[in-house]
Amino acid sequence: MSSTWTLPDDLVLPELPDFFPAPGEPLPQHWSKCFGCGDDQPAGMAMTFLAGENLSVTGRLEVAKRYQGGPGVIHGGILSTAFDEVQGMACMVLGGPVVTAHLEIDFARPIPLGSVLEFRARIEGTVRRKAYTTSEAFIVEGPGVDPKTPVATSRGLFLTVNPEHFAPTAAFVDGEPTSPFGTSAV
Repeated sequence: MSSTWTLPDDLVLPELPDFFPAPGEPLPQHWSKCFGCGDDQPAGMAMTFLAGENLSVTGRLEVAKRYQGGPGVIHGGILSTAFDEVQGMACMVLGGPVVTAHLEIDFARPIPLGSVLEFRARIEGTVRRKAYTTSEAFIVEGPGVDPKTPVATSRGLFLTVNPEHFAPTAAFVDGEPTSPFGTSAV
């Protein structure tokens, strides 16, 4: 990672809660209408996630043709969305909703359409409401496959919020989505 990102000295690793899936088991979607992972979002990215070891999460994204930015490669905004999603899913161990406060990405090389990306994300630690995360993306199938060399890296800062945080936008929710965190509707 080429950033000047500096983690605070007083980070605390959260305890793994009892409800969190065992390593290798799927994580539930955090909200059914989410563009990144929601089952009720037909135009979405349909990302999937597995619990990993030591507060980590693995996510997968098939780089569909509709995600094209430059000729034959993924759009940087789609890649950014995928990083936001997987790092937010890593925060699921905190037991409630989070929102993105800061996200930075280093794009290392082009990602061809038709490839499959694996994201490896983890919580580096927390300070009060702040959760610090990191992630790497690898091409694990298709054109450009190289599961050992990251094609992009990311760092994020997420804030824990109460479900009431979403009350001001409840009138704009499309349909009746579901959420294990009570963020569906107020």
